[in-house]
Amino acid sequence: MKKSLIALAVLAASGAAMAQSSVTLYGRLDASLGQTSKEVTGLNAVGKVKQTGINSSDLNTTFWGLKGSEDLGGGLRANFGLESGFNMDNGSATGTLFERKAIVGLSGAFGAVDLGRNYTAYDTLRGATNNVYDSNFATTSTVWNNGIKDYANRTNNSISYTSPSFGGISGQVAYAFGENKNTVVPAAGTVPAYTIGDATDTLSLHIKYANGPLLVGYGYQEEKVASATVQGKIKYNLVGASYDFGMAKLVGSYNQAKTNALKDKEYQVGVSVPFGAAAIAAGYSNSKSEGFNANNKGTGASLVGTYNLSKRTTVYAGYEATKVETNNGRTTTKATNVATGVRHTF
Repeated sequence: MKKSLIALAVLAASGAAMAQSSVTLYGRLDASLGQTSKEVTGLNAVGKVKQTGINSSDLNTTFWGLKGSEDLGGGLRANFGLESGFNMDNGSATGTLFERKAIVGLSGAFGAVDLGRNYTAYDTLRGATNNVYDSNFATTSTVWNNGIKDYANRTNNSISYTSPSFGGISGQVAYAFGENKNTVVPAAGTVPAYTIGDATDTLSLHIKYANGPLLVGYGYQEEKVASATVQGKIKYNLVGASYDFGMAKLVGSYNQAKTNALKDKEYQVGVSVPFGAAAIAAGYSNSKSEGFNANNKGTGASLVGTYNLSKRTTVYAGYEATKVETNNGRTTTKATNVATGVRHTF
């Protein structure tokens, strides 16, 4: 009798604990049949190359993840998130085990604090205002990479704070510690004999107003760059907005990427229109460099159509084309991608 009572007590306690915490397995699968082409002319010219086959993550990146939350009482919760990317066409991993995300933290009325590998605060706003649903058909990551390199969307060793919303106004700030303070010694005989500033810290933040159909915000990211002499910085300043008219949604943003000697001016716009279970989206991106790379420029356009077979399964077709001039305008790279596929979330 006593053993039965003890067992019932253990089960009751276990049930109460399970009611207060949760773990969710989730993910996204995306595979398509498509054709890519690339042609490089001018300096370092390469003939046009085409490839047709089964591709992974044409619309959205494929991954699986685990997330959980525990009620600690008094409005305080403990949270974690783990995400791992892989390729649908061959099953291979796209990086380290949890390259997409690996965080643990606390949340409550004060907001949320997360520690680990995470998306930057700048990336959160950029994704919310990017064209063609911030999908992989969006050309900004290619076009905005033609002069100064495009930003890092995730960082290691980071701490992030996300505020609650106050009348539609909210913000986020994150700092990633460059923890390697060691001097890097190149191969014998090279000049200089060492590299300083190996610790590449990253600061990012955004503030936005989101209420009803309108979202508008400002994002900033500062990345330190390892250097042989004086450690440099790349600074990104983004102003982005979106407005949902119901029958159509408009998005757009303007970005500046700057170093001590270079500056890139970049913008993108997009529109999406729903038709019941179907939708169509179009986007355009542009960039122009100043300074030493004054002849670097790029343009890109994309068109995507989707149809929801259910809440979790979508078929799609998309097209993107980019033209990027690099090496101070001496090299031109043209690329296209056309694909039709299936995306399933779980």
